[in-house]
Amino acid sequence: MNRNLGALVALCHELSKLRVKVGLSDARPALSVRGDLVQRKTWIEIDPSGEWFVWRRDDQACHAADDPAGAAKKIAEYLKARDAGPGEGR
Repeated sequence: MNRNLGALVALCHELSKLRVKVGLSDARPALSVRGDLVQRKTWIEIDPSGEWFVWRRDDQACHAADDPAGAAKKIAEYLKARDAGPGEGR
């Protein structure tokens, strides 16, 4: 298995433990994630160096690709904050 794909599969497993909705792209090595099925997707890829999971390219949110559990926690926190409704404390 390709190293990047292996890292994405490990991340997928960790995200599912946190009840994050995860999809695997069939067109490229990437995951789509969202906190709930009605929320918009965020795409997660491995950067060209193979060292980082990357999401939110506007601010280069990332986490080390050799720590899928830590990345999953950061991504779940990001989704929760992003999707919080009014009065839910961002």
